[in-house]
Amino acid sequence: MLRLLPRPTFGPLSARRSRALGRRAALAAIALLGNGSAAGWRLGEPLNGRGYASVFPVRHGPDSAALLKATDTVLGRAELQREVDTLAALHADERLDGWADLLPRTLATGDVGDVHFVLETCLPGSDVRTLPVGTERDRMVNRALDAIVELQSRTATVRPIGDDEIERWVRGPAVHVRAALPRKMRSVLDRVEDELVGALHHRQVARGWVHGDFNAANVLVDGGRVSGIVDWDTADPDSPVVIDAAMLLLWPNDARGPELGQQVLHRLASPGVLADVVPDVQRRHGGEEIDVRTALLLVWLRHVGANLAENVRYAANPVWMHRNVRTVLRDSELV
Repeated sequence: MLRLLPRPTFGPLSARRSRALGRRAALAAIALLGNGSAAGWRLGEPLNGRGYASVFPVRHGPDSAALLKATDTVLGRAELQREVDTLAALHADERLDGWADLLPRTLATGDVGDVHFVLETCLPGSDVRTLPVGTERDRMVNRALDAIVELQSRTATVRPIGDDEIERWVRGPAVHVRAALPRKMRSVLDRVEDELVGALHHRQVARGWVHGDFNAANVLVDGGRVSGIVDWDTADPDSPVVIDAAMLLLWPNDARGPELGQQVLHRLASPGVLADVVPDVQRRHGGEEIDVRTALLLVWLRHVGANLAENVRYAANPVWMHRNVRTVLRDSELV
């Protein structure tokens, strides 16, 4: 029976397991950095994260030379491979030119027994959440927004939303959410799904590369500039450009703040800065505009659908389900 229990999403047990994974992969991974020798290299403490892979800084002296990502699950391996493939595609895209300097590069991949690992460059800086709340953080959030809009300016095209896009962006994620819901709530999800299909189908919208999880934790800043954008395993080369801007301004910039579902409900009732940014981002690329409510529900469905599809721990976590899925379905029709 113990094998049926989901692994912890986060907390002391998850952290202990992360350290064990890192130690199992460390010697082989570090030897790749040191041309066959691990001398002088040290494995740091695991970084915070909620994916299947555990992440560690690998240090030589006082500096971080690389990041080690390790997993012993099939889904974790798929997660790491998606990021490796995405980073390769982005770095090979001639349209990006110098913009790609904001992206990490894959240094090596390998296996140690049942542990799969990836080494990638460690970009300078720390994430936006480390800045004190106030003017400086707000300024860097705006610069992060400018950075992702530039990526989309280089890659976006205006095309109609057809059946294939509706399946990928709406109906597919809804399948995974529906499977995690009690029967009595599925009709509410059906109404949200129908609302999104009606708002999006056949619209001519700007589409291009999106990060897919563009929140403050994934934006690095250093010396008053955006120095890196990390964690590209949920990226997509063909999604509405409005997704990343909405996610950045929606997701709590403080790790102790409300979770995504609570933020969605708050912004549905009071869009705040999103009322200006969502249409502005779309006007820069042309095409028809997706309204704020549709953008918020699309971001929400994409995010929770991906989590539930890829990580059984979310569906098994009643607190996460209540805060991020059920409350949105229960209250979204009221705002």
